[in-house]
Amino acid sequence: MLMLILLGLITTAVLISQVVSFRRLYHYVESELRFAPGNYAPKVAVILPCKGLDQGFRENVQQLLAQDYAAGKPNFEIVFTVACKDDPAYPVLAELAASPASVPIKLVVAGTNPNRAQKINNQLHALKEVSDDVEVLVFVDSDMVARPDFLKYLVAHLSDPSVGATTGYRFYVPSKGDWPSVVRSIWNRMTAWEMANPKLAFAWGGAMAVRRDVFEKAAVAESWDRAADDDLSLTTALKALGLKIRFVPQCLVATHGDASLPEIVEWTNRQLILTKVYYPQLWRKAIVRATVMAVWLLAMIAATGAWILTGDRGFALAALVGLLIIPVELWFLFRAQTMWKRVLSDCTRELHDSFWRFCLAIPLAHLTLPWMTLYSVLTNRIQWRGITYELRSPTETVIR
Repeated sequence: MLMLILLGLITTAVLISQVVSFRRLYHYVESELRFAPGNYAPKVAVILPCKGLDQGFRENVQQLLAQDYAAGKPNFEIVFTVACKDDPAYPVLAELAASPASVPIKLVVAGTNPNRAQKINNQLHALKEVSDDVEVLVFVDSDMVARPDFLKYLVAHLSDPSVGATTGYRFYVPSKGDWPSVVRSIWNRMTAWEMANPKLAFAWGGAMAVRRDVFEKAAVAESWDRAADDDLSLTTALKALGLKIRFVPQCLVATHGDASLPEIVEWTNRQLILTKVYYPQLWRKAIVRATVMAVWLLAMIAATGAWILTGDRGFALAALVGLLIIPVELWFLFRAQTMWKRVLSDCTRELHDSFWRFCLAIPLAHLTLPWMTLYSVLTNRIQWRGITYELRSPTETVIR
């Protein structure tokens, strides 16, 4: 009876939480998809820090250069930045910067700084080269695939003075469909549900925009000076001013999602520890959810084992009640699939082909993700592109 009550309570709490979160996301996305950008098109500086050559690097950069932003003129500039000229991305960027283009291009060699993450060091040096008449700063990643009206949608909501930053988000598409990549994609999609929650929404460094005057008022550059993270530290700085982070579904970015198991474990660990240090409110929610799901998993194993050993139907009923989580999650996966297809129209085929593999991966996600999340309680050390960082506080990072 106690096992039945435990699993009943956990299942009910999880299902209520998921229903509330999914409904909020679904209605938010539906509302945003009806939004049309107006005439607000201030001059923009797009800052792109690079390290190495991501898949489709040249094509991604060219899509940024071809943005349909302001009628009649581009009205934006791009600042590329690398740590050194030996970086594989440098000759590609140098070639683009030297070629005729309607968009002004600057290429910055930032060097290194032992007190901050290389990406942030690149961004801070790029900021020094931004033109004086730029009103909006846009930060993107080199693996981002931007649709032609990406800038237009990302900047539009900044006309609202209550909005501190607008943001897209990553959407991993595992083209090979291997289990580690699919599980990471599930984890990432669940995190995306929080983007519709005004209390927990956060900027994502792969596609985020902020008015220049707000960036300076929030002293974001100062908070980056000894940091390892750009987006979550920007989020907390803006929210300290009472400003909102606005998620823009049209700027959801389909990202190459294939990786090995060690790479995905390292990536998940990095995301959680960065959140722990720079956005503890969101991390605490993740820990609570992981703890609940870990207890659910252990209770399911105990109930199933007890039923096999004793034949007591009470344990079978308890396990059956606990299993109700799975079909409900499959329903959410189906509903979300139709929603994401509308947002990511270029990836409809990939989403369709991977749907059943995602369904089959849900039990695997329950077996692995709670423990991967809870591991972040034990350490503040991350690996990022071959460099080890120890995050002692939001303003103190030690590079090992």
